[in-house]
Amino acid sequence: CWPRRSRHKQWYQRRVRGNEMKALAVGAGLLYNGTDGTKECFNIYDDFIECADITGCGTGAEAKAWDFQCCTEFQLATPSNNKTDMFPPLDWDLDIASKYCQANYQVSPDPVGASLNYWSADFSAASNIIFSNGDLDPWHAGGVLEDVNPTVKAIRIAEGAHHLDLRGSNKDDPQSVITAREQEVSLIAQWLNKGIERENFTEDDMSF
Repeated sequence: CWPRRSRHKQWYQRRVRGNEMKALAVGAGLLYNGTDGTKECFNIYDDFIECADITGCGTGAEAKAWDFQCCTEFQLATPSNNKTDMFPPLDWDLDIASKYCQANYQVSPDPVGASLNYWSADFSAASNIIFSNGDLDPWHAGGVLEDVNPTVKAIRIAEGAHHLDLRGSNKDDPQSVITAREQEVSLIAQWLNKGIERENFTEDDMSF
């Protein structure tokens, strides 16, 4: 969740200061191994798992869900070239993505569906939404970074990586993500309480 801090900790623990190549290997190992350190050889081509998101989906049920979402609700048919991005060169367009999605899920990406269903970039009429973005997440550049209206809020996390605030708490969490989670809980509680008041729910109504 906080790889930079963990990487520096490993550098010191393994006494790799002054050995730049060893330090880079330790840093790469953290990305490939997490914290268990079982992988001895890092090969991005051997480890690549085909996915509708060329930046990677990972493994497990969550990865499969994201893969399917990229074949339906999101359109990520953009190639990589390893010159203007950090990913291996890979041709990827809507036609290639559609063939992949049809072969795996019998669906095709809809390039305009998300914009039509979710108002594109105009959220002025929406309500009760939190857009949280970590400044260390490259995707934040395409996010909603300022409040849209009193109930469509933007929370920026100065030391946040990709959806760090949605992960479980960790003793090494930076203060910025701790504060963001507190803000999110407070906002959601306010909205729920207003909904309960508006519908005149009683405690008996809320018991299941």
